[in-house]
Amino acid sequence: MEKKYAKSAYRNFFFWSTCSSLGVTVSTLIDATLVGNFIGSKGLAVANIATPIFLLYSLLGITLGSGAGILIGKRLGAEDEERANRLFASVLSTGITVGVFFAVISVSFSNELCTFLGAEELLNLVWQYLFIVFCSAPIFVLYHILAAAVRTDGDPKLAAIASGGVIVTNLVLDILFMRVLNWGVAGASASLCIAETVGGLLLLAHFWKKQSLLKLRFALPQAKEIKNFIATGFGVGSSFIFQAAVIMVFNILLLQEATQAGIYAVAVFGVMYTMSTVPYALFDGAGAAASTVISILGGEKDQKGMLAVFYDGLRSVIIAGVILALAFALYTREILAFFGIAGDVSFDTAVAAFQIYAVSIVFAGINTLTTAFWQTIGRIRLAAAISILRNCVFMLAFGACLIPGRGIEGLAMAYVLGEGLCLVIMLCVLVFKSSKKYIEENYCFYNRVFERFYKIEEGSIDLLAKELEQVCEEWEIGYKQSMFINLITEELILNIIKFGLDSNEKQCYVSVKLMDNNDEYILRIRDNVRTYNPFDLRGDEVDRAAMRLITKKAKYYNYQRKLVFNYLYIII
Repeated sequence: MEKKYAKSAYRNFFFWSTCSSLGVTVSTLIDATLVGNFIGSKGLAVANIATPIFLLYSLLGITLGSGAGILIGKRLGAEDEERANRLFASVLSTGITVGVFFAVISVSFSNELCTFLGAEELLNLVWQYLFIVFCSAPIFVLYHILAAAVRTDGDPKLAAIASGGVIVTNLVLDILFMRVLNWGVAGASASLCIAETVGGLLLLAHFWKKQSLLKLRFALPQAKEIKNFIATGFGVGSSFIFQAAVIMVFNILLLQEATQAGIYAVAVFGVMYTMSTVPYALFDGAGAAASTVISILGGEKDQKGMLAVFYDGLRSVIIAGVILALAFALYTREILAFFGIAGDVSFDTAVAAFQIYAVSIVFAGINTLTTAFWQTIGRIRLAAAISILRNCVFMLAFGACLIPGRGIEGLAMAYVLGEGLCLVIMLCVLVFKSSKKYIEENYCFYNRVFERFYKIEEGSIDLLAKELEQVCEEWEIGYKQSMFINLITEELILNIIKFGLDSNEKQCYVSVKLMDNNDEYILRIRDNVRTYNPFDLRGDEVDRAAMRLITKKAKYYNYQRKLVFNYLYIII
């Protein structure tokens, strides 16, 4: 039963985090599809050449956002709202500063950057596409930071809604700018940047909600805080800059062929990468959900829950990876045709390459989730090392060997070999350096702890009262404190039953945890009923009197909605 809380929270966050990740992915697919059909293979090549810039902005936003999100989650799990808000204010200020800096640098050296990306043959088109993106750097960075903060603060649904706003806005503006106004690649770029702005504005709505724990404010970041954001988020965020480097190098290697053949190969690579964003969005959603839930459970020292989330996530990404890889392999021709790739003499080669590439998707899900897990529990160096090997070293080494001789097929083989070798290394690490042992050593409460899980039903309160009395005797807790602990627990659970349950609600549970904190005792009651605050003093006079007594006698009390649960936290 103790794993039910962790799994139910993870599955809720997994669903909404995946929807959120898919928002950016679908926007990319919309751009690529419409560009391919409205402009042709040159348009697809331009979009693919520009991809490293989007990945750079994702690196900045996701490294800062995921790093801060993990640290904030641990503070929220430990009931330290003040520190959590300080970290949020600091990462917001850092994100704005970094975004503005990169916007200024990118605009100032726009021609040089376009040339550096390998755009000699398409320099004018690439510049048109990227200039608007350069100016929008702060928007892309802040979007990722806000999305991570909103998820950590228990509102993954809004993050998904914001992604939906990005999709709809991008689709409408793409058609308007490219089809109606005939703005070409500049229209595709402008629509995506405006859509990202709309998504960011929707995310901001969270911080005006009454139940939000994080408040929208800014603070001068300390050097130590920035270092911690980067170190904690590097394992996941760094993958984007390495992907950018790999894509840029692979584009250059493909374009070394005859001009027309090279552009065709880059266009096919663009379709591969664009389609791979669908499974990668799912994998990123699984990793983001795991990071959010595990960080908060880590702050609570819930070791079994942390491991339960990891294993549940592994099952999800393995099943999804196999299904998507088969779909890509079976419908390759239809996918390429959908993006406007014509069936000329090179078409069969493109089909074979795409089918080879599909195999790497199965390995990628496991690698992505494991890296996010290691990063969240504090194995930062291990996560960073795996990210560097997986997303850079292996890819560049295999690509440099295979692409010059085998072209787009060699590129596909490089992805399969890189992901596969990385998976072998990860499995060896999981066997010889147990994460379970690491969690047991680093997430333990050193004093005495009592924790039980109960179904909210008739008879549970009596059972809980007996077990609490037994614990109080074993711990030699004083008579007055013992009576007060029992009173608090019984009254709070009675109020949950009276006012927190709906008649048609599914089976609900309550977790009662008592911690010996030297001269005081910490009582945490967690339930999975709908949002309900017992300190609102509902009920009859007896109920209200009992709750007033609790608030008066407790050293500290607080009610929060975290993950998908209600938390009552009381120091006696």
